Amino acid sequence: MFNNESDRKSFDVQLVLSDGRSVNGTLLLPMSSDIKRALSGDSPILEFRHQDGRESMIAKTAIVEIMILEQAAAEVAA
Repeated sequence: MFNNESDRKSFDVQLVLSDGRSVNGTLLLPMSSDIKRALSGDSPILEFRHQDGRESMIAKTAIVEIMILEQAAAEVAA
């Protein structure tokens, strides 16, 4: 179901969802993408790994806010 981890970029984030929940975990993106490109792309879903290791697909329409956590923010800025 999910692509090989070595073929993916990962960004530690906190997502605020439209139902009011806030979840921490890791966005898994293709190596050729970044968060902005993934959000504006055609796919309606994002791959997400929760802090407890569960992996899920999250609909972009369910996301109200994405906060990039400090370690990931440093990688994005580099």
